Amino acid sequence: MEYRFSLTPRLISLAAFALVALMVLLFALGYQVGSSLNQPATAAAVAAELQRQATAKAASEAAQAATPVTDKAHAVQKAIP
Repeated sequence: MEYRFSLTPRLISLAAFALVALMVLLFALGYQVGSSLNQPATAAAVAAELQRQATAKAASEAAQAATPVTDKAHAVQKAIP
C-alpha cells in the first residue's frame, strides 16, 4: 500500500490556521504566567500599604484620645507653683 502526500491549498490553509492559533495560544499562556508571577509582589505592596495606613490611623486616634488627658495634665502642672 502506498500513501501519497500532496499539499493542496486546503491543507496549506489548514496548516497556516493551526500555526497562527498555536502562536496565539502560546502568547496567551505566556501572558498569564507573567501576570501570575507579578501578583505576589503587587499583593505584598498592597499589604504593606494597608499596614502603614492602619498604623498611621491607630497613632492618630491614640493622639486624639490622649489630648483631653494631656490638656488636663498640663493645666494641673501650670497651676502648681
